Amino acid sequence: MNFIWDYCFGTETIIRKMVLGNLEDFSELLNKYKEDELKEIFLSNLHRFNGKDRSFWKVILEVSNEEIRRKSKESFRKDFALRNFP
Repeated sequence: MNFIWDYCFGTETIIRKMVLGNLEDFSELLNKYKEDELKEIFLSNLHRFNGKDRSFWKVILEVSNEEIRRKSKESFRKDFALRNFP
């Protein structure tokens, strides 16, 4: 079954597939995007990944402990935006 969001490829969809996806989704992401792009998305949204997901993508994207430590010290609020409703 396909949903309308299956054909969206924004950052939010990439994160959703990284966290909730299956092997097909992972394969699609790795084939469609450069490793550096996925790594930047992963590091910028580190707070959204739990332990298993974080460990999995850390290995797949070859992220060092130092990079994780450095990004963990930064505030996630700079990458977080609230919608402005009138």
